[in-house]
Amino acid sequence: MQEEPFSPEQSLALIAQVIEEAKSKFEENGVIYFMWGAILGFAALLQYGLLKNGQEEISYYGYFIVPVGALVSWYYYAKKKSARRNQVSTNISITWGVVSLNLMILGFFFNFVLQEHLTPLMLILMGIGTTISGGLVRSRLILLAGVLLNISGFVCFQLNWLEHPLVLGISAILFILVPGLLLMSKHKRNNV
Repeated sequence: MQEEPFSPEQSLALIAQVIEEAKSKFEENGVIYFMWGAILGFAALLQYGLLKNGQEEISYYGYFIVPVGALVSWYYYAKKKSARRNQVSTNISITWGVVSLNLMILGFFFNFVLQEHLTPLMLILMGIGTTISGGLVRSRLILLAGVLLNISGFVCFQLNWLEHPLVLGISAILFILVPGLLLMSKHKRNNV
């Protein structure tokens, strides 16, 4: 039995279907964007408050919630593993796996080496991951959020390092948490 090759129209329809399936799965995962926006926003704003109140020696404590968030994300996706996977969702998972691993290694093992350059680099990496994800699922909202995260990283290079947690906190809320809320709302409206 020989399969007939796809026509150009059939090929484009299949590609569009795969992207829409990935986009639908991704939009369901607005929960993860919301969760990470809340975690990073909380940790960064806590750090900013502690730094402003002379508590520099414990200002990083809020970031100990990040590994907990990683475990929750892993558990969340492990439960959803039964869902159909396609190349787009696989690429998003690989992108965020690599970006997240690099963020945690930079934050926990190279913070003393990078010093005031840590937050800008983290924002740039988050921006790259978010932009790639937005491009893969053709979401202008996520793409724009990624570009703005990236720009926030470059803005940090121009600021005193004591202001970096404030920029990270505001960026996490505006460009991660808020898009997550919007995606969750859109998903809820589409499934009512």
